[in-house]
Amino acid sequence: MDRRLRYSERKRLATEGTLGDLEHDIAPEPLRNAVWHVLSDRGGRSVGKSWMREVQAQCVRHFGWPNEGVFSFHVREGDSVEEFLDLLEIAVEAGQKRYRWSPPVRTSTGPGPKQIQGFPELEEELNLLFDRHRFGYRMKDGEVQRIGSPALNETVVGPALLAVQRQGWEEVERAYREAVAHQRGGEDERDDALTSANAAVEAALKAAGLQGDRLSSLAKSLRNSDLVPSELKGVPEALDVLLKRQEALRSNHGDAHGRRQVHPQFRRLWLTSQFIGPALSLSTSQRRVPRGKR
Repeated sequence: MDRRLRYSERKRLATEGTLGDLEHDIAPEPLRNAVWHVLSDRGGRSVGKSWMREVQAQCVRHFGWPNEGVFSFHVREGDSVEEFLDLLEIAVEAGQKRYRWSPPVRTSTGPGPKQIQGFPELEEELNLLFDRHRFGYRMKDGEVQRIGSPALNETVVGPALLAVQRQGWEEVERAYREAVAHQRGGEDERDDALTSANAAVEAALKAAGLQGDRLSSLAKSLRNSDLVPSELKGVPEALDVLLKRQEALRSNHGDAHGRRQVHPQFRRLWLTSQFIGPALSLSTSQRRVPRGKR
């Protein structure tokens, strides 16, 4: 569900071109207050009471708190981002569980007790709050993921993953997801991201029907094919050069050979790597490589 921007946000976007930097190192107080409102509102009524008891009990076990009474303090005033995110993962997981619910007034003809989920829409609610308060994380399938740029995820990562979800492209999707996961990690994972992105591009070229055991030979196969539409004259040659340089960069700065360096131009290469595989995927949905030109 998309969040509707309010006046102040629309004004800032129009005048500054951005809603502001994302926060990763702290959970801002306004965000914590908003999250507490969502949690306490559901936890104070109906089946939400059972859900809240489950969340608090799981937090006591996970964090080693002295009792459930400190739950609100850790949501609203805790110092650790990691603790805050762990707590929210616990809450989302508990929200998917089913709890016994009975109608307030039972009659002979009315519905009886049944099992319903505690808070199934919590993940969506939290993502809306993260977006509103410029918190650099999102939740997906119950797990928190660090994000760098919402625009990058919306315009590149999402469409790219959608493009490679087809039969025969399973290895492309696997490597691409690994690259995204490493890119969202810390600085020490940048070389892993580079290696995985490179593997995704290789897998995409092979899935497109090109021949070769490394990027340089795959690039040559691409250059000699009619994979790219004629309207994009010169693109195969440009991709040939780009892929060869990417292979050299991976060899020198990826982790495939035990190197642990981070190239200063990594982010620029990373964006490029994300475009190549999906672009080939989209192109080959309507075109194929003639056998004599591979």
